[in-house]
Amino acid sequence: MGLGRVWKAVTGGKDGGAPAQPASTVPRAVTAPRPVTVEPSWSFADVEPSETRSAERFVPNKTSTVLTTAGGKRIAARIINISRTGVALEPEAAGVSPAEVTHVGTRPVTPGRRIALGMVFLFVKPLDPKLCKPEIVL
Repeated sequence: MGLGRVWKAVTGGKDGGAPAQPASTVPRAVTAPRPVTVEPSWSFADVEPSETRSAERFVPNKTSTVLTTAGGKRIAARIINISRTGVALEPEAAGVSPAEVTHVGTRPVTPGRRIALGMVFLFVKPLDPKLCKPEIVL
């Protein structure tokens, strides 16, 4: 393929008069909300914070991470919040079983519970309090 053909494909013609066709015409709803797969029978508003939280939560600057399953499969996820003892996150793929996940980022975890937006995992070894800042990367 020559440079002329590439130029015509980009500009839409010889002298660039017509706009180029988009590379893909498939509509994508990247920011569309995901449907909730499990409807909780209660909400966090009904429970006192002391009963649901064992450590202070914060949102990191970098909210993307990777889940690793026992079989070695890697799944992208978005961090909702982190504490010294665990992490709440929303996996990018539907149908991920918390029991399959062994690591969040590089840290070993055990399954905690499901929440409306995703799932909670407990760190096998709690984080060092010095690391519990928004600069943490999982």
